[in-house]
Amino acid sequence: MEIKKRKKSIFDGKLLFYCFLLALPLLQYSIFYIGVNVNSFFLAFTSYDKLTGVESFAGFANFKEVFITFFQSVEARNFGIRFRNSLISYGCSLLVGTGGAVLFSYYIYKKQFLSNTFKIILFLPSVLPGIASTSIYRYFVETGLLSVYNSIAPQPLSSFLNNFDTVYGTVLFYGLFMGFGTQVMMYLGAMNNINPSITEAARLDGASFMRELWSITIPCVYPTLTTFVVVGITGIFTSDLGLYSFFATNAPGQAQTLGYYLFRETQNNTGNMARWPYISAIGLCFTAIVAPITVGLKRVLDKYDPMR
Repeated sequence: MEIKKRKKSIFDGKLLFYCFLLALPLLQYSIFYIGVNVNSFFLAFTSYDKLTGVESFAGFANFKEVFITFFQSVEARNFGIRFRNSLISYGCSLLVGTGGAVLFSYYIYKKQFLSNTFKIILFLPSVLPGIASTSIYRYFVETGLLSVYNSIAPQPLSSFLNNFDTVYGTVLFYGLFMGFGTQVMMYLGAMNNINPSITEAARLDGASFMRELWSITIPCVYPTLTTFVVVGITGIFTSDLGLYSFFATNAPGQAQTLGYYLFRETQNNTGNMARWPYISAIGLCFTAIVAPITVGLKRVLDKYDPMR
């Protein structure tokens, strides 16, 4: 009797419902992640004849072109600038976006003055369309902030975004600000899951505001913290700091990042199949660099997990 009930529970529609529920995300994952990445891998070892469109095996010719472009050609200097900008972006994100987000999340978590107001202000950019937030930021910087700066600076500027010395700092601030709210919400969610009895016991033992942060809150949110630190490594090769939203494919060279360069090359060669293998080779080179660093950093951070 028990076996019959078990069989009935399997085929009473729940299994069919779960299959339909998982079918779309699994199909999407298979096509747009596994399929795309597998195709990019084989594409990096392929070449196309521009005249006939015939596909052939190219070996490591595309990777050789990437090496020459990045280290031995005129483009090598620009590659150095992009790499430097990407590292600066990651460093600022690590200090401001991670360290600052933890402190701000803790401030909101402890329900300090105007904490709910700050929560709304920080989360609002995350729900706005990218083009809308870019337009708002551009108007604020090029109109309001520029007027204030020119009223007090000895040498006035005509623009922040079109100035050689200020364009990178301007887009860097935008990139940090747009990602700051999301990190605050994630850390805040992790802090809200801390058992209240732990913090109550700490207060009874005389733990100060900052001692509670260092000894209890940070260890409890350590998995979330390490996730942002590790994922941020990939941002060195993928983040464009919103440059495409500001400049499309014409961003000034001194502000470009590696992520923007790869995205721009893809956009500019959408209809040129002969350049697709070269672009795929760039992506594989970036992956070959970032993958071992990411895995190694994750293992090191897990080793020093204070909750273990």
